[in-house]
Amino acid sequence: MTDWLARLEPFGADQQALHLLDTDGPELLPYATLTNARRDSCSILGTVGAVYEWQDAPLIFLVDADQIEDAAQIHQLRRLLAMRGDAPYLGIVAPGRLDVYTIALDHKTPVQARVTVDSPSETIKDLFPHLANRRPSATRSRQGWISNVVLNLLTEAIDRLIALGLDHGDAISLVGRALFARFLGDRDLLPMALKAPEAAATLFDNADNAQATCAWLDETFNGDLLPLSEDIFETLSPDTYHVLGNIMMRAPGGQLFLGWAERWDRLDFAHIPVGVLSQAYELYLRSHAPEKQRKEGGFYTPRPIADLLVRASFRALERDNSSATARVLDPAAGAGVFLLTAFRELVAARWRADGKRPDTPRLREILYDQITGFDINEEALRFAALALYLISIELDPQPQPVDKLRFNDLRGTVLHLVASEEEEPGAGLGSLGPLVGEEHRGRYDLVVGNPPWSTGTKLADWSLVLAAVSRIASERSGGNIAPPLPNEGLDLPFVWRAMEWAKLGGQLAFALHARLLFQQGDGMVDARRTLFQALDITSVINGVELRQTKVWPEISAPFCLLIATNRVPETGAGFRLISPRLETALNASGTMRIDAHSAEIVATKQMVETPDILKILFRGTRSDLGLIERIRGKEFPTLETFWREAVGISSRGRMAGSGQGYQQLRPSSRTRKNGDGLPGADAAYLHGLPDVTVDSLDSLLIDVERLQPFRHTRIHDPRDPRLFEAPLAIIHKSPPADRGRIRVGVSDCRVAYNENFYGYSPDGLEHANVFARYLALVLGSKFALWFTLITSGEFGFEREVIEKTALDCIPLPNFRELPSDRRGEIHQLFDGLRVSGMSWDDVDRWVAELYGLGASDLQIISDTLTYNLPFADTKIAAQAPPQAKVIENFCSLLQDELAPWAKRFNRPLTVRMVATRPTSPWMSLVLQAGTDSPASRVQQDWEALLSVADAATATEMIIEDGSEALLVSRLAQSRYWSETQARLMAQHIIWSHLDFLKGRRRG
Repeated sequence: MTDWLARLEPFGADQQALHLLDTDGPELLPYATLTNARRDSCSILGTVGAVYEWQDAPLIFLVDADQIEDAAQIHQLRRLLAMRGDAPYLGIVAPGRLDVYTIALDHKTPVQARVTVDSPSETIKDLFPHLANRRPSATRSRQGWISNVVLNLLTEAIDRLIALGLDHGDAISLVGRALFARFLGDRDLLPMALKAPEAAATLFDNADNAQATCAWLDETFNGDLLPLSEDIFETLSPDTYHVLGNIMMRAPGGQLFLGWAERWDRLDFAHIPVGVLSQAYELYLRSHAPEKQRKEGGFYTPRPIADLLVRASFRALERDNSSATARVLDPAAGAGVFLLTAFRELVAARWRADGKRPDTPRLREILYDQITGFDINEEALRFAALALYLISIELDPQPQPVDKLRFNDLRGTVLHLVASEEEEPGAGLGSLGPLVGEEHRGRYDLVVGNPPWSTGTKLADWSLVLAAVSRIASERSGGNIAPPLPNEGLDLPFVWRAMEWAKLGGQLAFALHARLLFQQGDGMVDARRTLFQALDITSVINGVELRQTKVWPEISAPFCLLIATNRVPETGAGFRLISPRLETALNASGTMRIDAHSAEIVATKQMVETPDILKILFRGTRSDLGLIERIRGKEFPTLETFWREAVGISSRGRMAGSGQGYQQLRPSSRTRKNGDGLPGADAAYLHGLPDVTVDSLDSLLIDVERLQPFRHTRIHDPRDPRLFEAPLAIIHKSPPADRGRIRVGVSDCRVAYNENFYGYSPDGLEHANVFARYLALVLGSKFALWFTLITSGEFGFEREVIEKTALDCIPLPNFRELPSDRRGEIHQLFDGLRVSGMSWDDVDRWVAELYGLGASDLQIISDTLTYNLPFADTKIAAQAPPQAKVIENFCSLLQDELAPWAKRFNRPLTVRMVATRPTSPWMSLVLQAGTDSPASRVQQDWEALLSVADAATATEMIIEDGSEALLVSRLAQSRYWSETQARLMAQHIIWSHLDFLKGRRRG
């Protein structure tokens, strides 16, 4: 027997993350194919003896080096394990040695696939944390990842059948049936007459074989196994059977070719997870019905996202001892990715409860009684049915003889088509309409899924959705409430309806569009408030920073994950806000860090009182929140409030003389009924005006002599001529990434400017020229960019441009109440920036004084802009290792912040860094109070701390070592080592480790 832990501990392995495959337990169900292979002496996968997990997902499969004879076996293991599509690494383990290889479908030899760590030998103890946190050579590629390979082959097969004249439903069913037969064949589950490779390969080669195979499948499984049109086999062409026959082809004798090609015969479906079928459905929609996909929101959910939501919910069910008997609903099931994960969790829970592995009858009982899915799409449910059949077989400890695997029809009991062709009220609303009956009310322990995120779909009978949501909200509040559903978004109504499908105290878990968290307009503030007051939300995972990464490929929209208990929150309730940060190498492998230890705890009441608190805590910190609260406490009028009172309101109720510049004529420009018969609007009133450019703002006072005149005959829409009157403060809406401030300029002459600029013309205001300069100084300061970054509902969320409403919401010290010396300073600063070498730093300090802010407040603003702006360079800088000077400043400031407390308790305190190895993802420091701890003790405790930190996937860990020392580890990323972070750490130590400062032992 291999002593895995003894061999792996020197490389930084954590015992809790190591799972041996020579045992049998519910925690190993995700590795069922590997545990089965260990009982098959003919399978090379039987050599895989253990798996090491990170964040409950496989990181590296481990093989004893004594069982490896040559490089060809390593090649074979890499290829077969790549069929699973989960762990990125294979480890070959020998005493004192661990050779790591990437797992992928590629042309690399084992030598080329070897992961090398270029560092001194003493850093081997960082190997597992290094692999987990930095993922060297683990970037997912479309060519080398199994899901993409299978998706491409499936889609190609469906496409070819459709091109041969089959309708979509029959094409999907035929490919699915062939795939199901291939799955059974690769897992040695076909009956004796069909088991021989030469027989299995011909099951769909001609009409007689295909019809006989499908008849056997229908008889054996007795379910809704992908229905076919009547007499279809009599109409299929030979080319059709050629496509289906290719699906059945596999390498002779199960061998794997040394080369790699994207072909059916290079795959082994004994190891390919059934969840890839949901992704195949997404690709099918994208290829053949993109508009339907957009309207229905038919985008697949990555398996790690589904696993995270389901597992988190099951941990809550376990605390209530209800996990084994739980009923699970996905009201927008699609191709079933959430149902598959839920089924596996239910099987594991039943195993724990019964003390034995569920057998075939028990698996059927779980499938029929505890799994439910709704969807409006017939094709999606066909994929879901197939996937549920396959996973039921995969998890069966004794799937033979195959005849016992018979299934009941899943339609109408497990899977429900909630669509109707009849013209009745609500027929097109799917799960949100009346087709989901009262029998589902209060039935489910867990409602989970990824409902469609589409907006503005103009669904008929939307009033029924509004009525249902109002009824649910009113029942929960005891009043008459009608929560808004901004822009008819589809995802929020699913959360409301889930409150009546779930049992009281049951769990809700959804993947949603992140506009729920951050959007400030269109009624979303009220929508968010009413939802959070009606539902006891326990955790929110904000995935905005990970959009357009491989954590959730194929979508560009920002997402969030919401986990809740189905009850009205109690007074004082709150939730954890977790915002995974962009970590390029980690995210490129499809992984995100969920750091629950450093989550922000947000009280529901606090969110109601401060609607933008989630954005503040996402783009800033608690220090930024405190700063915002202080500024708002001064009750300065907002720019818009001041403008409306001092400058005026337009005939349309907007800020007079303020708005976005002109838009050029475009193909969509409309011809107005009472216009001149031409598209767009006449632009004669702008002719000859100097036309502002971005570069012209560099001189602050725009030099109109250097600008080209406006020459467009017509523009898209008419603009109020007052927008272009002097004096003008002009703001470019896209802040440059390299400046850390908004680009501004002032014009003392009438000018034209396009839609990339916002203009503020205070013409008619007393001292208008001074006010235009005042506005330019304030909006050009770091304060303005910071304020918009952390409060805007769009900038730093979905967009990299600042919307005008965010600027208009900035609190502005009342210009008309400024003393005369302040107004004089406006001229001095403005002219100084232009001609005398004064810097914008001087402006920042002056603006800070206006708001009553000090140097430490400016440091908060600077740190937030340095590490949290949504620009590429900022994202890179945030992840970069901190420089020595930065670390030195961090330690010095931390010691200074704690010094008054150390003096108060008469205990000397020092802060110093612990020597850091280059391969460690962590940097550590020690706070020493009183007598010195032995260096060996500190080093020993530090190693233990790093192990705990990595196991917790944390960004920071703090422990007291019991010998007058406090050990702190943080990720070696610059964003965690700023001066603001040092002050926050000092606060945390004062609040949570006061006994350490006092010198008292905890009892």
